[in-house]
Amino acid sequence: MTLIEALALKDREVISLVGGGGKTTLMFALGHELAAHRKGIILTTTTKIREPAVSSFGFFLAPQLSAMMEWIGQNRERHPFLLVARERLANGKLQGVPPQWVEEIYSLEGVSVIVVEADGAAGRSLKAPREDEPVVPKNASLLVPVVGINVLGCPLDEQYVFRSEIAARLLNLSIGSKVTEEVIATLLSESIKSRPPKARVIPFINKVDLPNGLEKARNLAQALLNMHEPKIARVLLGQAQHSPVVTEICSSFPQPSLRLRRKRGRVRA
Repeated sequence: MTLIEALALKDREVISLVGGGGKTTLMFALGHELAAHRKGIILTTTTKIREPAVSSFGFFLAPQLSAMMEWIGQNRERHPFLLVARERLANGKLQGVPPQWVEEIYSLEGVSVIVVEADGAAGRSLKAPREDEPVVPKNASLLVPVVGINVLGCPLDEQYVFRSEIAARLLNLSIGSKVTEEVIATLLSESIKSRPPKARVIPFINKVDLPNGLEKARNLAQALLNMHEPKIARVLLGQAQHSPVVTEICSSFPQPSLRLRRKRGRVRA
């Protein structure tokens, strides 16, 4: 199953990737897949991302919105997809755009989907957001919280959880406590509490190719599906660095107990 199918993408979307590690890889996987089926695909960030080593797409840096919009208008038909940011930083990362720029870029004729990395996690698989995070554009139509299943069972400290002190305060736990399904579900909920009211939420559990990763991810998916706010209808399990990205979809059902079924990554009721 493709990401387009698994995320049930519409003709026009602003997709914001938030949460833990794997967002940049997932963003480019989405870009390549979308470009094979559609035109007018834009990738960007409202935080910072590491500059890609290989570019099979259009890439532009501009400190002004007007210059960026002009370049997008001139080049959206010339490349499979476009990556835009404001500037190159000394640490090898790209400085992202203000969330308001995403709204302006989306208004351009011919732009169909914008994929935004709207959060930073310093490479950790789980994070606790500050009050000003994530940096989600107001016109986001889909939020994809990302978490790596490898963090499950690890200590709640800075080696495994970005901003672990904030996480400990939010959860009323001690540093070094065990990261459980409940811990992950709570931090995921924190990362999407300020989402646009109409934005859909579809979590992505990454790194299920690790030993026992798929079974652990299924258990975590159940915890996420049982969340009451926001109501999550489906959770994607997969590995962002491999193809196909999506291994399995877990969905909620009206029955009292959650049932997870799998058939080549497709959901069956």
